[in-house]
Amino acid sequence: MTKTVSTIVIYCNPIDQIKTVLTCCASIAGNTVFVIDNSPTNNLQELCLHFGAQYIHTPSNPGFGASHNLVKEKFPDYDTYLIVNPDVYFSSDAATKLINFINNNHDVACVVPKVIYPDGQLQRLCKLLPSPFNLFVRRFAKKLADKLDNNFELRWFSYNLTVAIPYASGCFMAVRAEIFKEIGGFDERFFMYLEDTDLSRRLAQHGRVVFHPDAVIMHEFAKASYKNRKLLLAHIKSAIQYFNKWGWFFDRERSQINREAIAKIRAAMANISPADPTCTE
Repeated sequence: MTKTVSTIVIYCNPIDQIKTVLTCCASIAGNTVFVIDNSPTNNLQELCLHFGAQYIHTPSNPGFGASHNLVKEKFPDYDTYLIVNPDVYFSSDAATKLINFINNNHDVACVVPKVIYPDGQLQRLCKLLPSPFNLFVRRFAKKLADKLDNNFELRWFSYNLTVAIPYASGCFMAVRAEIFKEIGGFDERFFMYLEDTDLSRRLAQHGRVVFHPDAVIMHEFAKASYKNRKLLLAHIKSAIQYFNKWGWFFDRERSQINREAIAKIRAAMANISPADPTCTE
């Protein structure tokens, strides 16, 4: 049986939310669950142990990526690594589809599901690699951002095809463990935000990052940085770190990756229905 590890990083999350995600993770066959608790207290330890999860308390709060990376040392012998946000819920079938897909397609480094809001609305989490305009303009100039987002968020994509994407959301990822360990996991310079953008880009250097529409999960997605000044500053800091690492306005690799992704997605859509109006901007 395939060995799967799931990690959930939490920080003062509601108890009901943790119960829900732990119930979901416990339903996956052959899955070992780790909860990395960055909260000041270990009040949730008993609950996590009740669900059979391994509990690690890190009150120093090293950050989202650094916390997920702990699994590399704590449980080195596994095949598939599930990165799971505490605010998602899903069926065992959805998780199994992702695990089977990555195990049956050896050129795949990471696969992500279709994500919907609790009311059933689609979350457009398949994206291109961002430019500074994409991140800063969409946060502070919404009307202009709407024009830029048409391509950045692949709004013309119908989300009904299995396709490779440049940027996958970290709310739920199935990652090939061998590659995750080879690249050193998350870049721990990112305390919170854009660590999934950076990880997607590095994973894609070793295999395809794929969107799989047959696996569907729900995500509450609070957009906390839009409501909390401290989180907004963390988001800005991560954006600066990201562009310092990969390049600001003159990132030729980003442009090439995005062009190729758009061409391949459009070609896949055309093969399904050449007359599909979503094939044009």
